[in-house]
Amino acid sequence: MPLDPDTLSIVALAAAGVAVLALAFALRANGRLRRVRRVLRGVQSSRGETLDDAADIVRGLADVAKRVDDLEVVAALSVQHVGLVRFDAFEDMGGHLSFAAAMLDGEGDGFVFSSINGRQETRIYAKPIERGASRYHLSEEEQEAIRRALAPRLRSP
Repeated sequence: MPLDPDTLSIVALAAAGVAVLALAFALRANGRLRRVRRVLRGVQSSRGETLDDAADIVRGLADVAKRVDDLEVVAALSVQHVGLVRFDAFEDMGGHLSFAAAMLDGEGDGFVFSSINGRQETRIYAKPIERGASRYHLSEEEQEAIRRALAPRLRSP
C-alpha cells in the first residue's frame, strides 16, 4: 500500500519531536537535582538539621541522579538527528514528491529511507546507517539527507 509522502514526513517529524521531549525531560530533571542540592546545603547550614534527615535527603538525591543517568542513556539511543531531502525522481514529474529522510541517534546510527514517487506507484526503501555510513549503496539524495542530519545546528538561546 503506497503511503503519502506528506504522511511519511509527518512520521519523521513526530519521531524527532519525541526525541526532543525525552532530552528536554532529562535536562529539566538534571536542573532540579542541582537546585535541590543547593537547598540542601542551605538547610544543613542555617537550620542545623540532623544528620539522619540529611542522609535521607542525600539518598533521595542519589535516586534522582540515577533516574537522570538512565534518561540520558535513553536520550543517547533515541533519534536526535533528522535530515530530509525532497526531490524529483523523474524529469517528467514536478513538485518534489520524492524524498530521502535520515533518522540517526547521537552516534550517527539509525536509518535512511527513501520514497520514490512515480505516476503509477510509489516505492519506499530503507537502509541501515552505522556511524553515518551504510554498507548499502546510497543515492546522492540519501547521502545528502545523512549530511543534513549530522550537520551542526545553530541553537538559539
